[in-house]
Amino acid sequence: MKTSIVLQPSNIEMGETLKRLLSSQSPFYDKVWLVSAFANAKAIQRLEPDILKAKAKGANINIVVGFDVNSTSAEALKRINSLGVNSTLVHNARGGHTFHPKIYLFEATGKSAEVFVGSNNLTDGGLYTNYEASTRTTFEFSSDHAEYAEFFSSLEPYLSPTGSTSQILTSELIQILVERGDVPTEKEIRKSRSQTLMPTKGADIPKSPFGVEKIKRPPILRSFFGKSSTVKTNAAVKHTQVSSMPELGGLLWQKTKLPASDVQRQEGNVTGGLRLVQAKWKVADNFIDQTTYFRNNVFGHLPWSAWKTKPYSEKTEATFDVYLLGKSYGVHELLVSHKPSGESGQHNYTTILHWGDLAETIRELNLAGKTFSLYSSPQGQTEPFILIVE
Repeated sequence: MKTSIVLQPSNIEMGETLKRLLSSQSPFYDKVWLVSAFANAKAIQRLEPDILKAKAKGANINIVVGFDVNSTSAEALKRINSLGVNSTLVHNARGGHTFHPKIYLFEATGKSAEVFVGSNNLTDGGLYTNYEASTRTTFEFSSDHAEYAEFFSSLEPYLSPTGSTSQILTSELIQILVERGDVPTEKEIRKSRSQTLMPTKGADIPKSPFGVEKIKRPPILRSFFGKSSTVKTNAAVKHTQVSSMPELGGLLWQKTKLPASDVQRQEGNVTGGLRLVQAKWKVADNFIDQTTYFRNNVFGHLPWSAWKTKPYSEKTEATFDVYLLGKSYGVHELLVSHKPSGESGQHNYTTILHWGDLAETIRELNLAGKTFSLYSSPQGQTEPFILIVE
């Protein structure tokens, strides 16, 4: 028996680890348990192909989730139910008794077993971007059989829950929970979180003493975000037709009646970017301060660095999933620059979103007069932002 500590994001992404174990052939884990307090649709979607392949090869897969404190979505439960595996919901109707374990167990009968017990939920944050810690225990058979049997027995109440607090997951059960308001939609979860995370306004509020740390993003889900495009700056970016817009987070900012200077259409030298101004945009019923809102609130979590010295300006890069006139133009890393000296004038802009490899596309489409909308990424992720002009 071997035990180790695994830390995310320092030395592991639990999502990729689970995918590797689900798809492993040597050994083939024919018994799998995924136990989590919370789940969201994207995390299940990431694991779905590997779960279905393992199931097709004969694996007995069990998923046990809770739905307390409005942190498991109806969409996640529907995705789990669609997998056709053994799925159970756990909930104590008496308040103050949250179902909160996180256990991932993979057993290859007669060969070995891998068990993770820790803090990782079946959510995108829990599997990729949150700070998490787990204990990983590896059992080799037959030498560790007795220890494994004892270990398994201690976990069994969560691996195979019984009693009135557990129910087999069905479409009928999901519908009941939705109608009761016990399980929110992902849109409702995002709205609630965006309101909770809304920055407090006020001159007497001190600046946060905490910095940011860049963490590797989870793989982009192609069904949520269009195919990425890598092209030369002076070439137009190819687009793909979309039947519907992607899942959206909260609306961060909107600018109507785009001027020619924002979309590469003015006479003379083009600016190469879109000015992030106030545009009469309000947050919590107050007009934003454009000199700080974009730098500190919208893009403040990203790593900034010095860019130019005269006048001083700084820059960061952000990922955007881009939709123009109802078509997907892929996922792009675009430069965002901030010039503090621009704060001296009442109507001055300080922050610019640079079009980069989209510049020629923006010029050709002639988006003057259109509306620019910037949304946060769904599910509480930091990126990609979603950029829509229509």
